[in-house]
Formats: sequence, C-alpha cells, structure tokens
Amino acid sequence: MISNSANTNVTPSYSSSYSSPSTAAPSGTNTSSSTSTSSSYTPSSYALPSILQFERSSHPTACLFHVLFKGLAFGLYAVGPKIIEEDVLVTVLCILLLAADFWVVKNITGRLLVGLRWWNKVDPASGTTSWIYESANQATTNTTTNTTTTNNNNSNAFDSKFFWSVLYAAPLLWTLSFVAAILFLKVEAFVTLTCALVLSGSNVYGYYECSVEQREKWNRWMSRGAEMGVVGAMMRNG
Repeated sequence: MISNSANTNVTPSYSSSYSSPSTAAPSGTNTSSSTSTSSSYTPSSYALPSILQFERSSHPTACLFHVLFKGLAFGLYAVGPKIIEEDVLVTVLCILLLAADFWVVKNITGRLLVGLRWWNKVDPASGTTSWIYESANQATTNTTTNTTTTNNNNSNAFDSKFFWSVLYAAPLLWTLSFVAAILFLKVEAFVTLTCALVLSGSNVYGYYECSVEQREKWNRWMSRGAEMGVVGAMMRNG
C-alpha cells in the first residue's frame, strides 16, 4: 500500500536553489532517492544613462514635460509630411507644439528644475520694457537699467543637468534641420524651422542670463578655446 504523502508533489520555492521532489516509495521501504540542483540568477546590471534615470529627479513630471513637446514637434516635423498630405496642417501643428513647449519651459520647468525664471514688464508711464532674470535661491546680485540678474547654485544635480542638456540640444537640432532644409531646398519647412529656432533660442538666452553659473562656464569655454587657438597659431608659426 502506498502512503498518501507519496502522491503529493513538492512545489519548489522561488529561490536560488531547487530540490527535486522525492521519489515515491512503498511503505516498508526504508530507502529513498533525492537530488538537489543549485543555480544562481544574477539580474542584468545594465543601467540607463545617468541623464535618463528619472528616479533621481525631484520633479520627474517636469522633466517629462521639459522634453515632451520638443519631441512631439520634431517628430511631427520629421514624419508628418509622409503621413499628412497637407503641408500647411503640419506647419500649424508644429508651431502649436513649439509654442506650448516655449510656454512650459519658460514658466514651469525652468522654475521647478533649476529655480530660474525670466520675464518682462512694460512701464505703463514710459512704455519701456524691462527684462527680469530671477533665481529662487538667492537675492539679486547684479542690476542694470533694464535687467535684473540673479544667481542660482542650489538645485537637484540630475534636474539641473537634464534641464540644461535638453535646453541646449533643442536649438542645435533645429539648426541642423535648417541647414539640411537649405541644402535640399525644402522651402515649405522654413516657417516651421524659423519659429523653432526663435522660440528655443529665446529660452536659451533667457535662462543663460538668469544663471551666473552658466555664464561662468561659457566664459571658461571661450577662454580655453582662445588659448588653444593661440597655442595652435604659435606652433604653426614656429
């Protein structure tokens, strides 16, 4: 007679080792055989580039919207004419996406990700326009007639890197597209590309003026480039 426990299958647990079920044996038999197989599983160690690790962000939603409308606008510009017959419709949709991106970056993502804001006000008495460049972290450090410049040095490192990388990449990408349109005589794309360059370039200039850190980096790059040029000229002349 075979015992009831001999008919029960042993289910292995979710762990790094697996034991095979014991072989059923009739009652009165003292010997049983069992085998054990050990295995190990190591998860993939592949990691996303640091600039795409959104869990490190203090404002992941702002990071998403910082790149969302840019990506939609460029994607529509690249593939829109192939799936939409009306070039005018593609142009209008691209301009709407670019305008939405300009507003989001100027009023939301810059303030949340790097604590910067730029805007302008008009004096109702004189009619003159004053451009204001602000930081949420420090008081005003430099004031000119129509410009208020502030400093910023206290923001999430990931948010700051992501913000500036995407901000600088957008006009560069549109510039390359504009050059390609000129080379291939895509006259119908000039309106879209001009709007893209103006709007993305405006945000780059506005936030560049807001950030003392970015201006210092730019000055260092320019000085380094000038030094390399002088050294190269001296080597050629020597």
